[in-house]
Amino acid sequence: MSEAGRYLILSVDRDDDLEVKTKIRTPIQGWEAVQDAATRLALADPEEADANALFATIKKHEELKARGVDCEVASVCGTADRGFDADRKIRREVEQLLSRGNYTGIILVSDGGDDEHVIPVLQTLKPIVSVERIVIKHSKTVEETYLVLGRYLRMLIFDPHYSKLFLGVPGLMLLLAGVLVVSSRLYEAELATLLILGGAFFIRGFGIDRWIAGILSTGPYGYIRIFSIFSSGLVILVGLSLGVGFVTTQVPDTVRLVSDSPNLILVYGAVLFGYFLKGALPPMDLFSTILIGGQRESTILLISYVLVGLAVIFGVTSTVYARLRLRSLTKE
Repeated sequence: MSEAGRYLILSVDRDDDLEVKTKIRTPIQGWEAVQDAATRLALADPEEADANALFATIKKHEELKARGVDCEVASVCGTADRGFDADRKIRREVEQLLSRGNYTGIILVSDGGDDEHVIPVLQTLKPIVSVERIVIKHSKTVEETYLVLGRYLRMLIFDPHYSKLFLGVPGLMLLLAGVLVVSSRLYEAELATLLILGGAFFIRGFGIDRWIAGILSTGPYGYIRIFSIFSSGLVILVGLSLGVGFVTTQVPDTVRLVSDSPNLILVYGAVLFGYFLKGALPPMDLFSTILIGGQRESTILLISYVLVGLAVIFGVTSTVYARLRLRSLTKE
C-alpha cells in the first residue's frame, strides 16, 4: 500500500569530509550518485563515519521503496569549520534539492553529534518527519579499542575544530608558564596557568564562544554590540578595583572594624559605600568639576573628550568589521 507524500532522505556531512576526501561536489542526488559517493569515501578513508551514514541513507531508501513510499535520496555538505558558513552552505544546497521536486518532508540520516546541529536549519525549509541515527559498532577486543582511541587522538591533533581547544589552549598555557619560570616568576606562572585553563573551561562550558559567534553573525550591529559589552566590562572592572582601593586607603580603620565585626555594616555601610562610589567613578567626578566650573575652555575640553571617544569607537569598529567581512567573502 502506497503512503501519501514524497520524502527526501538526506545525509548531512557538516564538516565536509566527503568533499575534502573525494573531491565530490555537493549536493548529490539519486541512488547511483549517493552510492558512488559512499563507495569513494569508504575507499578514501575506511574509518570515516560519514561513509556509513551514506550507505545507511541508501538502505533507508530501499526500505521505504519496498513499502511503496515515494522518496529520493541525497547528500549535502557544510564546511570544515562546522560553524555559520557550514550551516549556510547546507541550507543553500538543501534549497536546491527541494526546488527539484515537490517534497512533503525530510528524513534525516545522521551519524549523531555535530551533524544534528543542522536540524533547526532544515526545519525552516521542510518538516523533518524522521531522524535515523547511525551508531558504528566496534569489537570489544583490546586491539580494536586501541585503534578506536588512536582514531580519536588523531582527530584531536589534526582536526582544526578540536585541536584549537585540546592543543592550542594547553600550548599557550605551557608557553607562557615556561617564559615566567625562566624569568624566576613561579607564582606568576601558576597564576597564569590557572587563569588560562579556567578561562577556557568557563568560555566553552557556558557556550560563550557560540554566543559571541551568534551576535557577530548579525552584521555591523553585532560588532558594535560586542565592542560595547567588552568596553563596559573593562570599565566595570576598573571601577570596582579603584573603588575598593580608595576605600581601603581612605578609611582603613573603618574597614578593619567592619571586617572584625560584620554586624557593624549597618552602621558604617553608607560611609563605606560613599567612599567606594567616590573612588570608583573618578571620570564622573572630573566631568562634574568641569561642568561646575562653567568656563568656556572647560566646555570645549569636555566636548573634545566626547568626540575623541566616539571617533575611536567608530574607527575600531569599522576596521574590525571590514576585515572580518573581507575574510568572510574570501571564504565564499
